[in-house]
Amino acid sequence: MRALVVCLTLLSCFSLAFANQDINTQKLQSQKQFISNINQCSNPAQLEQFIQNALVNVSNHEKRAQHAALLEELIKYNPSCFVASVKKLDPKSCEKMEESYLSEPFFYPREDLRASLASAKNYKASCLAS
Repeated sequence: MRALVVCLTLLSCFSLAFANQDINTQKLQSQKQFISNINQCSNPAQLEQFIQNALVNVSNHEKRAQHAALLEELIKYNPSCFVASVKKLDPKSCEKMEESYLSEPFFYPREDLRASLASAKNYKASCLAS
């Protein structure tokens, strides 16, 4: 009987260890995705294409929310990257970006995004500062 109890205890410990490993793998995958999202400046062409798609899909609420998820994370955690990419836009596109994603954000308070942008080095020279 004692051997059975020890065996069941060891089995439950091993199963908990494997369950925690799955959770850690999921957590690490989520962290990797987050870091990838805020490090968009590593591929400027891809970021430029993403911003163009975000501007094209402004009228589609679902797609706008998907774009806003990444853009707001980028603004919040890597504002210099966002400002550098927006500086490449023409004035009309920049105004559209500001109206669609900064004036009416989905996930973060507007004031938090503005404060984050204001901390970026080249913010005052961008079209967003006006």
